[in-house]
Amino acid sequence: MRKPTMFRKALAVAVMMAVSSFYLLVTTSALAQTAAKAAGELSVTGNVTINGTPAISGATVFSDSKVKTSGNGSATVNLGKLGRVQLGPESEMTLNFTDGKVGGNLSAGRAVVTTPAGIAVAVATSEGTAIADGKSASTLTVDVTCGNTRVAAARSDARVNAGSKVEYVAAGSEVSVGQASAPRCTRLSTAGKSEGLSAGAIAALIIAGVGGAVAGVVAASQSDNVTPSSIVVSGFRP
Repeated sequence: MRKPTMFRKALAVAVMMAVSSFYLLVTTSALAQTAAKAAGELSVTGNVTINGTPAISGATVFSDSKVKTSGNGSATVNLGKLGRVQLGPESEMTLNFTDGKVGGNLSAGRAVVTTPAGIAVAVATSEGTAIADGKSASTLTVDVTCGNTRVAAARSDARVNAGSKVEYVAAGSEVSVGQASAPRCTRLSTAGKSEGLSAGAIAALIIAGVGGAVAGVVAASQSDNVTPSSIVVSGFRP
């Protein structure tokens, strides 16, 4: 009677060990995949540190890393399909990014967060949190260099949650939260570097240029026979 009992016990122990090993393997694989997703590549100019350690271009940046730039430094964290985060001089930000959100805590300087549609943005400061819902591609500029929090939105609307108060930021506009300590601060840019002039603005400039050229040719060819009554003044103002 003892042999069957001992065999069953040994078999049970073997099964438990096999199940435990399989669970550990699956868990390790899942953690490895998560770690691989939550990482970005750093590009730097000047002096930049990650968690207090000097960093160079090509370094890997993980979520919850603190990136700090000096007065002559700037940094860009490329997050692949999630977008990118750019930090200007004298900036400090603890980054946080997952599969569906990019942002972090900006404690100094300026950050520009650019994301495609489907990726939300949330950048916290001491005055509030700048948020883009991710329904469309967005570019949020968050600036704390003036002592308050300024947020400019491009390509999509955003909002700033400051306690019980919510400030809405229309695409192409800027809002401020908190009291500025600097006497004068320049307006934040709401156009991305690659966006430049809109199609409408370019069309208007082309029309204005063509119209001016035609007017110049007509005036030159009729300079000897122009009378006050023959001059037509256009109502178009570029």
